[in-house]
Amino acid sequence: MTSGTTSGDVPVQVTAIVAEALSVPIEQVTPSASLIDDLGAESIDFLDILFRIESAFNIKIRENDMWTGSIDRTSQESIDASIAQLRIKQPDYRWDRLPAHPSQSDFARLITVSTIIEYLRRQGIA
Repeated sequence: MTSGTTSGDVPVQVTAIVAEALSVPIEQVTPSASLIDDLGAESIDFLDILFRIESAFNIKIRENDMWTGSIDRTSQESIDASIAQLRIKQPDYRWDRLPAHPSQSDFARLITVSTIIEYLRRQGIA
């Protein structure tokens, strides 16, 4: 955590970073907004957000670490179980946009501000 940053500031900072990186109004950047489906992020935007998070919190993140989340990809059953847990954690996410059994190609659509904040929490930052 950067000096002077408290855990309560982290969601506010992450929201501001995502809004700025994607050039969207901050009001649209809700915890459950899909960076792709709701905010229009493209693959290059994920690198920009990653760089901005690293700079803001003075940390180094391996490129895919933040985006993998908590989805166990070992089998379709484990994917389904992980998605079920995400549904509980993020009830406001627009789950109707995904197929009943999302595949690996759908995972990027699950990335939200909450995904980033959860990653930072796992790193002891948020």
